[in-house]
Amino acid sequence: MITAEAVTSPFGRLANRVKREILTNVTPLRWAADGLHEERRRKWAPHLPALDPDQAALVSTLQREGVRIGRLDDLAIPTTDALKTALDRVAGPLAAMAPGRASTVRPSLDELLADLSLWRWGLQDRLLDIVENYLGVPARYYGADVRREVGNNQTVGVRQWHRDAEDRRTVKILVWLNDVDDEGGPYAFVPLAETLSAVERLHYVAGFVDDTKVIRMVAPGSVTTATGPKWTAVVADNCRLLHRATPPVARDRLSVTFTWSSRTPMKTEEAPAFTPDHLRAIRSGLTERQMACLPPAMAQG
Repeated sequence: MITAEAVTSPFGRLANRVKREILTNVTPLRWAADGLHEERRRKWAPHLPALDPDQAALVSTLQREGVRIGRLDDLAIPTTDALKTALDRVAGPLAAMAPGRASTVRPSLDELLADLSLWRWGLQDRLLDIVENYLGVPARYYGADVRREVGNNQTVGVRQWHRDAEDRRTVKILVWLNDVDDEGGPYAFVPLAETLSAVERLHYVAGFVDDTKVIRMVAPGSVTTATGPKWTAVVADNCRLLHRATPPVARDRLSVTFTWSSRTPMKTEEAPAFTPDHLRAIRSGLTERQMACLPPAMAQG
């Protein structure tokens, strides 16, 4: 088991922060970068996959609100039953282990990849079609992050308010692996219109924001929490929304998160320490489209 946050090296965090600061504050460079991105979207628009009404409705909701909360089964992904079985196999031992002093606990990579239907779920064509239409460009897929947030009421790491910095837009699907109530560490977010207003007033670029500052910036009662039973799914663009994992108090929270960005992200993510055997297993049998979605370090070699 891994009993710590997955982290980028200090040098990597500094480089990403500097890049974000430059692109935010140096107007000519921001215009140039945004222009290149819009050109990519324009060129890819004729190649966007067709969507059925349910897929199109989800994309529309993400564009308008940045988030949708519902049931995992509502996404109608063909391999979801296999995913649930694989997640139960991982979640059981994860819930039973002694966390020590850690606030976040993850399975080992061997445990995560023991059943590849878990990691590969995010490479299903139906999902990639949704993500690609929302991003407007081909997607990069970062895999599955299974984690246990320990109910210690500690406000650390992603339990603080922030926006993700990976890209201009991302798609994340967060799935509860146990029932989550208000004291069990639900995902919390500030609605999109209020997020944009708060970000402007805070002169926010990246990093964590103190809870008291966020509360002062938003209307009373506007913060929304995604409570729900096991297999509740939160589909969100965390690069657009101020959000956090509410510190769990009364019980632990078990979840899995799947993440997609564009293939030219704003932030350089360090790949997990997969072994050559791990990478061969992940790549085995993938289609050309699926291979193209892997980060370069995983797709090569």
